[in-house]
Order: sequence, then structure tokens, then C-alpha cells
Amino acid sequence: MPRITSSDLLFVSKARKEKLDSLSSGVSLVARTGYDLERIRIKAALDRIEFARTILKCAEEALRVNPPMCRTATSRGYYSMYHALRAVTFFVSGGDDHEKHVDLPSQLPRDFPDRATWENCLKTARLERNKADYDPYPKKDKQFATCSQQILQDARTLMPIVRKYIRQKGCF
Repeated sequence: MPRITSSDLLFVSKARKEKLDSLSSGVSLVARTGYDLERIRIKAALDRIEFARTILKCAEEALRVNPPMCRTATSRGYYSMYHALRAVTFFVSGGDDHEKHVDLPSQLPRDFPDRATWENCLKTARLERNKADYDPYPKKDKQFATCSQQILQDARTLMPIVRKYIRQKGCF
């Protein structure tokens, strides 16, 4: 039979309302779904990786049309990498604390394969995405051809690394 301890009561008696509301929401989520919070976190991380894969397909399609949409491919390629690595940091850190674009690269787990390279790739891709999305110059879309192809190649390379890494961490 479940029992409430003095430690449990002390924890609740000292908790702020926001924390108790969060705990209540978590209990409700688990009761409503029938899954424990860890299983829900795994599903969320895997869904974000699938989202990254879908975005990568959009980026690849943008380069296959005639004429190629290189700005679009640059942007979508970056977002594919961003969401894949966001799934990693979410799962490993236990929450979505590092979703800011400028923060995410430095928050990759220390044991992520070739971490420094991927941190730099993501930073570079974000800078190119900013140019593609916000700068009116260069005017010609094809002037983004080289960077869009590099970002897509990086995103393609990253996907299996992310899948393998997150599987090794218990996300499957």
C-alpha cells in the first residue's frame, strides 16, 4: 500500500506553486497517456529526428527543381541539422533547455562524435541560413549553390551519426 513519508510532505510543503503545478501536469500526462515520462521523452526526441529528416528531404527537393532554389535549400538544410542536434541535446540533457539557435552548438554533449566539427558546422550553417533568409544580396539565388550543397552534404552525414548516438544513449 502506498505511503506518504515525512520527506514527501516536506518536499511538497516547501515547493513553490509553479513546481507543484508542473508536478501535477506531469502526473496528469502520465495518467492520460499511459506512458511514463521517460517513454514520452524518447518519443519526442525520435519525432524531432524524424522532423529533421523530413526537412532534409525538402532541402534536397529545393535543389532538384529547375532552376534550383539554393536559398531555400540553405535554410532547410540548416534547420535539418538544427532539429537533429536539438533532439540530441534534449534527450541527453533531459529537457529542451538549449533550443536557442545561438546556444545549441555549444551545448552538444561532450561525448558527441566529432563534437567540435559539428559545433562549427552548425554555426556556419546558421550564418549561411541567416544570409539566405534575411539578406537581399547577393540577388542571384544561384550564388548560394555552393553553400547549400555543402550544408546538405553535412546534414546527410549528420543524420546517421545522430541516430546511432541517440540509440547508444538509450533512445530507441
